[in-house]
Amino acid sequence: MSNVIETVKYSLVAGATEQDLVAATKQSQTFISSLPGFLYRSLSQHEETGTWTDVVYWNSMEEAKAAGQQFETSEDCKPLMSLIDPASLDMKHEVIKMSSCQTD
Repeated sequence: MSNVIETVKYSLVAGATEQDLVAATKQSQTFISSLPGFLYRSLSQHEETGTWTDVVYWNSMEEAKAAGQQFETSEDCKPLMSLIDPASLDMKHEVIKMSSCQTD
């Protein structure tokens, strides 16, 4: 089984602040960290463009995709989803081929 990295890049809706986003991301973390296969998560911002990248490491592709389906219906994740400009959303799942934290 190969670990998977999920990258979600996006811009915020008009009026949303960094503080709003960090608070909503922390709230969603309660749900995400409880899911099978969750390993690690980080949130970063490209300061020149203002775009955000949410990175989540999963134990497997199956667990990553299952988490994505559950994310959409979780009450803990709705505040985060409301801050994201849907037109800017770019989500990918990729199999990790090398990592200094590799668990396999």
